[in-house]
Amino acid sequence: MDGPLAPAARRELVATMAAMLPISRFRAMPWIMVFELAVTLRKHWRLLEPNERARLAELVKKSQGRPARLSPTERRDVRRLVAKLEPAVIARSVVPIGRRATKSRRRV
Repeated sequence: MDGPLAPAARRELVATMAAMLPISRFRAMPWIMVFELAVTLRKHWRLLEPNERARLAELVKKSQGRPARLSPTERRDVRRLVAKLEPAVIARSVVPIGRRATKSRRRV
């Protein structure tokens, strides 16, 4: 097929390419950075006791990402357990990993 694509075909192609971009970005991320991220997250996950980890996993699974599916008490439990994970510390330790990933991609 020579020549320009029909508008409908062009929209479909652009949508397909846009859907693929996040996957290609993930594939381009150096594996050492993925490993560093996993180590950081594991270290913080270990701050919780085994019963707390199980409880948090249970509540996240129950909520399916929607806090409204939890009772007020369960939402309080999630907030308390997430606070113990020290999310601000996780964010500060993960930012350098992300910066290295974006800098390495820009040079290519």
